Amino acid sequence: MHEQEKIYQLALSLIKGIGFNTWKRIIEKFKTAQAIFQASKTSLTGNLPGIPLSIIQAILAKDTLSIAEKLVGAHQKNGIQVLSFFDESYPLRLKHIATPSSFLFCQGNMNFSMSKVISIVGTRKATPYGKSFVEKFIAGLREYEEILVVSGLAYGIDLQAHKMCLRYGLSTVGVLAGGLDKIYPTAHKKVALDMLADGGLVSEIPIGSTLETFQFPQRNRIIAGLADATVVVEADYKSGAIITANFANAYNREVFAVPGNIDATYSAGCNHLIKTQQAHLLTSTDDLAYIMNWQKCSQPNNLINSHKEKLVGLSQVEQEIVQVLKLLQKEAYIDEISQQIQLSPSQVSSMLLQLELKNIVECLPGNKFKLVKF
Repeated sequence: MHEQEKIYQLALSLIKGIGFNTWKRIIEKFKTAQAIFQASKTSLTGNLPGIPLSIIQAILAKDTLSIAEKLVGAHQKNGIQVLSFFDESYPLRLKHIATPSSFLFCQGNMNFSMSKVISIVGTRKATPYGKSFVEKFIAGLREYEEILVVSGLAYGIDLQAHKMCLRYGLSTVGVLAGGLDKIYPTAHKKVALDMLADGGLVSEIPIGSTLETFQFPQRNRIIAGLADATVVVEADYKSGAIITANFANAYNREVFAVPGNIDATYSAGCNHLIKTQQAHLLTSTDDLAYIMNWQKCSQPNNLINSHKEKLVGLSQVEQEIVQVLKLLQKEAYIDEISQQIQLSPSQVSSMLLQLELKNIVECLPGNKFKLVKF
């Protein structure tokens, strides 16, 4: 995406009263954000029925344009990537949640296209039991290819997850509630910097912003949305980790919880998730791999490479279809896929044919489709 268009998109998102859905709808209506700011009042009111007059006036005033330009420049100066929802490199998993972020601010060396992404969350007051489980679990993940671990860089389970990924050589990303210029908690700054080499930091909040309490539960939807599965290790009933699990369930992603002592406060939330069938019981890495249908790295290297080669050179839409089928984890009708990627059934059908010819998807009786197992 051209940098100037990104500035216009960011400027639009900064207007008070414009949430993600309105932001996306307006841009899609005018094709570009630049066209929105160049439109007349008559054009804006005529093409955007239902949009409050205050928003129309803010667009015409163009006051947020200079702010957006300064923000983009400040992020670039600090080595932070400004990623719009409309960028090709925006995480596909996050695109498919109800309310994605209009923008992500990313620092480090992360790959959201990895085939296996899990989030690990839990109490800030982790016990030796919880910390020990996290270490064993992450050590076990080394037996699987292309793993990315997402967490929130908070005290307790989050920090332990990031530390163990660094110890065992796994990529890890921390989703911050505030801007990337102020690592919170500050005590975790060294770990955060160590993560930049293989993974990194992400936030939907631009640098220079004040950290607000409401941003913490909001960022939990990103932690859940970036991942195929969410693992809860120690959490009480009202923990932020339970909020993350609720988001994951709402997105039809798998949720796993580690059982604990029935009298332990910080296992009450996990035990409740399991009891109410909102989470799979998790006692080891193998439990998760079984549910997720992950295969250990036991295949010959040439076979693994041939599988990877199949996905090289796919178009953006083809990649989105593959990702949707991964997330659904079941056979899917064309209409289901069409709804997820917001293309017409005829367009999706054409893409599925190409993927079938490439032996990436398989057409089943009843005109259902599934991924060919790699």
